[in-house]
Amino acid sequence: MKISPGPLNIYKCDRYMKLVIKIGGSLSMNKDGPKVNYFKKILPILKKIDAKNQLILSIGGGKFVRKYYDVVKKFGISNDKMEWIAVDMLRANVRFLSFLMNKKPIFSLKELKKNSDGIIGGIKPGRSTDANAAYAAKIIKADMLIKLTNVDGVYDKDPNKFKHAKKIEHLTFRELADYIEEGKPGSYGILDKLAIEIIIKNRIRTIIMNGKNPENILKALKGEKMGTLID
Repeated sequence: MKISPGPLNIYKCDRYMKLVIKIGGSLSMNKDGPKVNYFKKILPILKKIDAKNQLILSIGGGKFVRKYYDVVKKFGISNDKMEWIAVDMLRANVRFLSFLMNKKPIFSLKELKKNSDGIIGGIKPGRSTDANAAYAAKIIKADMLIKLTNVDGVYDKDPNKFKHAKKIEHLTFRELADYIEEGKPGSYGILDKLAIEIIIKNRIRTIIMNGKNPENILKALKGEKMGTLID
């Protein structure tokens, strides 16, 4: 389905779409692993979307990976080797979600084709799960990339530090470039540098939204205003 540009476009979620949905680790993982109650809420929604659309899911690591990562630091293992450990832990999350969704786990970017669907996460050091999700959206020529996170969208200031921070409902691709930060694993900002570059270059329509209530994903696909729309 071809979607015309513009923030007011109304989507028809009963029509076939190519979608990539990134599930943030901040939403789905605690220090012990997957949040059972969250997956109980989101799985029926994802399966409903998957039944009528081409869908790739990306899963992050959250506190589960970061806590392990911090402990490993104490052994003096090099950053490169530590990142490989993090990638393997992210692959465990991919495998977990692939079993729940009955979808193929994707462990290499070379596996991605125009007709691919499945679950993607960590691939190799130096690439965030956001970047892998954006790359997947590029390959399948996605109608939409949705990033589910624990905030309501993009703000003009850090809402955790400034109580008067205002949510930005719409960003152009050009405006998104202002949000590029180098970042590092676990702290890339709204999207990491590579993810933003892929989105801008390929003009991938993207929504960054709060995923605490998974029902809102369906509302976003129907065209209701959710989070921050980038196009």
